[in-house]
Amino acid sequence: MIKKLLLLALAVLAVGMAVPSTRAEIQRRAVTPVLDAIGARLAPGRLEAMADQLDVRLGRGEGLPTGFEGWLRRDYSGPELDPWENPWYLAPGRRDYTVGSMGPDGERGTDDDITVTRELPDRR
Repeated sequence: MIKKLLLLALAVLAVGMAVPSTRAEIQRRAVTPVLDAIGARLAPGRLEAMADQLDVRLGRGEGLPTGFEGWLRRDYSGPELDPWENPWYLAPGRRDYTVGSMGPDGERGTDDDITVTRELPDRR
């Protein structure tokens, strides 16, 4: 009896994955939250590493890169895109800078953004 129920469940899952609309729903409800949780755990460490590399650059007196995307491709030792396949961003300020990920929603400035802010070195 248990074997038959297991086979029936597998058959239903196989049919569900074969239908595109059902496959999309399964991905939206089951897979996406898991991937978002993994990304939320990976992004802070990657941003810290990115900020560390920018701090080294600032320590050499080079300043923040004007072409941030180019710097990511050339000099950053991590991935060019965040865990959600969106570009990282750099937001320079007067006394600090922020590197960030737009998070799962892909929109900058929302509650799910993940950021690291560092002070700029004193230029006296």
